[in-house]
Amino acid sequence: MRRVIPLPREKRHPSDYRDDREHAEVAHLLSSLPEKHPARIAYLSGSWEGANTLSLSRLVAAHRELLDRLLEIYTAHAGEAPFRAPPRL
Repeated sequence: MRRVIPLPREKRHPSDYRDDREHAEVAHLLSSLPEKHPARIAYLSGSWEGANTLSLSRLVAAHRELLDRLLEIYTAHAGEAPFRAPPRL
């Protein structure tokens, strides 16, 4: 299985709130899934579904330990994230 590489800023969805460190952790977590798994595809496509933890959590719900770890990553970074106004679409 190939490792998931964190998305560069220019390929991220406009609503993506993650910083580079959180992206690295999410990418590492998703690397344990099969290459055709919907969560990997959503993340790597830069789509809205891959840009937020709630959507990704639905895609990994069958993998309880991954779901728990994804929520831990989100929680750890949520308190550190600076406020950003939502993007204009």
